[in-house]
This record gives sequence, structure tokens and C-alpha cells, in this order.
Amino acid sequence: MSKNNVEFFIRPARKDEENILYKLICELAQYEGHDVKTLPVTKENLRHFGFSDNSYFFTEFAEFKNQVVGYALYYYGFSANQGRPILYLEDLYVRQECRGMGIGKHFLKQLATYALQKDCCRLEWHVLAWNDSAIEFYQKIGGILKNNLIQVRLEKEALQRYTPST
Repeated sequence: MSKNNVEFFIRPARKDEENILYKLICELAQYEGHDVKTLPVTKENLRHFGFSDNSYFFTEFAEFKNQVVGYALYYYGFSANQGRPILYLEDLYVRQECRGMGIGKHFLKQLATYALQKDCCRLEWHVLAWNDSAIEFYQKIGGILKNNLIQVRLEKEALQRYTPST
């Protein structure tokens, strides 16, 4: 892909590239204000859950000047009321120095292609409320902010408390 004579391309992550993904996940966490030293993500977990024969997630990388400069991590879910799969984008990250080149747009176009190929009813993701530039970008491409939906989580500790004891 090219914009203003800047060459980059989007490609699926290859087996044994979990180290690259790990580094980018840490960069995104730092951008979001997290203490990277306390992140529970490990390279081993990434390998097991995303770079194995039975992966739970998939990753696309953006390359610019022979360097990986961003990633999109996604997985498939299912909409019961639509009766079709959903492509859920967990993370989209582009390094600061490469933003504005069209990489994010091309990530979303690639994922939209995958969603259509899998007969998904939608491509869905969350955005942090403080990330005004991302919100503006998503709205510009036709993204709809769902104010009537509130994200709910049961983190691991809550899951353990909620699960019946054996």
C-alpha cells in the first residue's frame, strides 16, 4: 500500500513471531498508561493461544521499511440474534512515528475483507473514551459508537469467586 509515496504492507503474523507481538502489546499498554512490568501477558501465552494449531486469536502485522510497525489482533465470536459470526478486533496499534500513513485504515479494510469472507454480520471493537483521535477516525470511516451498551467484565479473580467450588 502507498500513501504520499510511503510504502507499507499488511500481512498475517507468521509462526514464531510472538516476540514481535509481545513487544508491540507492551508499547500499546504503555501508550494506554499501564505499567508494563505488571502486565500478565507472556510470550509463552501468546505462542500457546495465538501461534499454535488451535489459536484463539489471529494477528496482522504492518511492515514499513522492513520493520513491523503495528498490529491488529482479532478473533471470531457469534451474534445469537443475527445468527452470524462477528469479527472482534481486540487491539489495533500503530507506532507513533508511523501514524497518519493510512496503516490503521488498511488494517480495518483487511479485517473487513476477512469478516465478509467468513459471512460475519459485523466487525466490532471497543475504543477508550479518552482516545479522541481514534474515535474521530472510527466515526470518519462510518463506525457507530454504541452509547446504549456498557462493557461488562468478570476478571479472573471474580471468575474464581463466581465459579462453584468443587
